[in-house]
Amino acid sequence: MKKFALLYQFLATFTALLTVVTSGIHEAWTSVYIPQMLNGTDTIKITSSEGSWITLSMNVGGLIGCILTSLLADQCGRKKTILITAFPFFASSIILAYAGSVIVFCLARIISGVASGMAIAVIPHYIGEIADPNVRGTLGTFITISNLIGFLFINIVGTFLSITTSSLISCAIPILLLLTFVWMPESPYYLIMRGKLDQAQNALKKLKGRNDVREEFDDLRDTVVTQIKNKGNVRELFTKKSNRNALLIVFILLNGKQLTGIGPIDAYAQLIFEEIFDTLSPLLITLIYYFTRLVMVIVSSFLTDRVGRRPMLFVSFFGSFLSLFLLSCFLYVKNHNLVDTSHYAFLPILFLEGFAVFYSLLTSIPLSVLGELFPMNVKVFASIFYEVYLYAITLSVIKCFQVMSDNFGMESAFLTFSLSCLVHLFFIYKFVLETKGRTLNEIQKYLHCGLTRK
Repeated sequence: MKKFALLYQFLATFTALLTVVTSGIHEAWTSVYIPQMLNGTDTIKITSSEGSWITLSMNVGGLIGCILTSLLADQCGRKKTILITAFPFFASSIILAYAGSVIVFCLARIISGVASGMAIAVIPHYIGEIADPNVRGTLGTFITISNLIGFLFINIVGTFLSITTSSLISCAIPILLLLTFVWMPESPYYLIMRGKLDQAQNALKKLKGRNDVREEFDDLRDTVVTQIKNKGNVRELFTKKSNRNALLIVFILLNGKQLTGIGPIDAYAQLIFEEIFDTLSPLLITLIYYFTRLVMVIVSSFLTDRVGRRPMLFVSFFGSFLSLFLLSCFLYVKNHNLVDTSHYAFLPILFLEGFAVFYSLLTSIPLSVLGELFPMNVKVFASIFYEVYLYAITLSVIKCFQVMSDNFGMESAFLTFSLSCLVHLFFIYKFVLETKGRTLNEIQKYLHCGLTRK
């Protein structure tokens, strides 16, 4: 029995993450089909400007999804909010399958963006609230794994199948979410918050895999009651010391993650790889790159709760700095014809794969930490700030990459990203709290005391 004690924690996580797989499919949809539509398909031919509107539409929907989550997560519950995402994802896939105009494609992308924004906002909280401290980091890492699975799925399927066929196949995943996740328990934290103590105790028994949960239930009830005694509001994110410290940590990790240049690499993967590699197929390099990231995120999922968040962040940022710095040096030498680089074509592959390896060690930590740092009464507000800031910083970094590349060469952008990794190493050492093996209550106590205690 002990062997399967945490079975429901894993089952609940894996079934919930089907919505993140679907999100990854819709995020990467444009990277596959926009080039095809620019050349003309059997239903539509678009301009570059129209393609950019189709691409950006999902971000608009994502911001709407953030707002909806603030209304649904604490009213309907984490479980129902996750289940609700299945309907817009399904509708979006159906619309994409039969779309014949730019406006309809944009509508479909907005709808999928709403579901994606909701999923990203609620999933970390659900996992953070159902998982034991010793597996919370591992389960949180599967958020990124699921997203990358969706990315690889549509890149592979989209290469061989039409928009209609791949979209209809994608419809099966939100249906599977409804059929499986509906049987999973609601967050005990949420149930206690709503005064449903018997349901909370039954959910805790399922998640713990045993009937004797009285001690954990009492501790959990005391924690939740203390946190929601005074109803939370947006101001508490900034007026309460522990929440300010938590926000600082989240923003440092978000800034650090996006300023590695991951956004531009994802947005312009094939264009970047085409400039770096003269003879290899950009699509082939793209698939190798993302497969490496997928494998390394899986590896990191087994390390997060064993090694700890801070050591993983140190290794990741230093390795990313080194990889990006060497890549920028190679591009500088190549673009200025200082040396004949045709004999060293293997070097950028090593640098790029090095970045894929080291970046993957940090990729899921900001999202999983989000579910650990904030108390119940402000978690939803924190997730909205997280998403809005994530969208803003990603768009800014992508735009800066374009400007720097056009005016100073791509090597200048990668040099800037590498130096950013060094700067954020200092911030992580100074301010980021280690959450490994600590209960949510213990984390709150450390945040209240200050960030000098790691």
